[in-house]
Amino acid sequence: MRRILVDGLSEFFRTAVVEDGELVELIVEEKNKKFSVGSVYSGLVKKILPGQFAFIDIGDSRDTFLYLVDNKEKNIFQYDECKNKSELKIKCGQEIIVQIIKEGTDIKCPVVSSMITFSGKYIVMLFNDFGVNISKKISDDAERDRLFTLGKKIVDKYSFDFGIIMRTNCVGVDESVIFDEADSIFERYNDIIKKGNFYKAPSEIYSAESETSRIIRDLLKNDTDEIIVNEISLYNNIFNEYTENGKGKLIFYDNSIPMFDNFFVEKQIECALHNKIWLKCGGFIIIDYTEACVVIDVNTGKYSGKDHRQVVLKTNVEAAKEIAKQIRLRNLSGMIIIDFIDMKFSEDREIVKTTLENEVKKDRVGVFVVGMTELGLMQITRKKIRQPIYKALTCKCPACLGNGFIFNECFISDKIKNEICSIFSSTIYDKVIVHSNKRVIDALKGKNNEYKLIEEKFGGKIEFDVILTHKLDYYKLDKFKSS
Repeated sequence: MRRILVDGLSEFFRTAVVEDGELVELIVEEKNKKFSVGSVYSGLVKKILPGQFAFIDIGDSRDTFLYLVDNKEKNIFQYDECKNKSELKIKCGQEIIVQIIKEGTDIKCPVVSSMITFSGKYIVMLFNDFGVNISKKISDDAERDRLFTLGKKIVDKYSFDFGIIMRTNCVGVDESVIFDEADSIFERYNDIIKKGNFYKAPSEIYSAESETSRIIRDLLKNDTDEIIVNEISLYNNIFNEYTENGKGKLIFYDNSIPMFDNFFVEKQIECALHNKIWLKCGGFIIIDYTEACVVIDVNTGKYSGKDHRQVVLKTNVEAAKEIAKQIRLRNLSGMIIIDFIDMKFSEDREIVKTTLENEVKKDRVGVFVVGMTELGLMQITRKKIRQPIYKALTCKCPACLGNGFIFNECFISDKIKNEICSIFSSTIYDKVIVHSNKRVIDALKGKNNEYKLIEEKFGGKIEFDVILTHKLDYYKLDKFKSS
């Protein structure tokens, strides 16, 4: 049984996809979010680095990136027959219509494209592109042929260059329904182009639908049994689209018990923030996040047996299933490296890889299993569409500022001693008051009041003030000169 739970009672929308009581996907989204993926802007070209990228001002505090790759950004390149190469058409100071394709992070700016793309329930239309593509998840040859022919009809209907992707939801759908969606998307695109001629850059032309709406639209299929919403305006917005589907049940939740608690989702969200996950066999996996990639380590843990090969294989197979689930649940993206337990036999490695490939097929987002490296590390890449839930639900620790480590009290006390010696030897001050937490001050005093050796050596005076602070490495020195 699949449920979609939408909690809209806070400043965020939290959308949980629950299958047979188990949380498999979570989307956390700000209400009325600006500069989201899919939104279209009239931007101003600020700077161009030829062959690399351009900086585009769309009204955000940071300029966006537009990658100048000829084979992707066809809209801003023009082929010069005399020079036998493509040349860039845009210049600094020029206005250009762009669409956000990747959200910014703490250290990276948002990425935009001049190739406008709109995704519906059944099709994706790529303007200034060409060709008809069918979802790889559709395996029936007859259905693929039908959809390819239908896609050609849609492309031929409009006197405009665009490409089309027939989504998995197209299977068995009448062509009139798909044509209606194509008309709606094409009308939206024409409206954006008209507005772009009158809107002064930088300004927003089109605000993309929320991630909450997208996931409901994408999962609004026969295998979705219920959509439960606890916020009345959102419930009313979903009602028409949901009832058109004709199946399932849209429910307004007005119970006094918080919805996520009632469906045992809140605890599962907390577990999804832990870096250690136990497997049923007794093994466990560790998930660590870096800016460059996500690293996952597999361990046998409590699991043991007489046949070491079977112990390793069973742990790795179970870990592969759990890792695929955690990647989807935590919305991990980019490069993902998995350190499975070493397997000597190639057939065992193939079993683990096949298991992982089958499990990631359940993910709505594109996942590609690259394979094992020479060091036995499994490589995976996953398309990034939004930030992982650990970034959406947590913040940097004020003590370590996200490093995960802080200096211990011994290091800090040695640092303070060196500063005090420098003050006594190089300045006019002969008295210092140290303000810090109890652990640092105890380390500074030493077991036998070793700090007095500094006082005797320099003829100075050291006093201590214990303060309450959550930062172990915090200290402050006040300097005085005796009268």
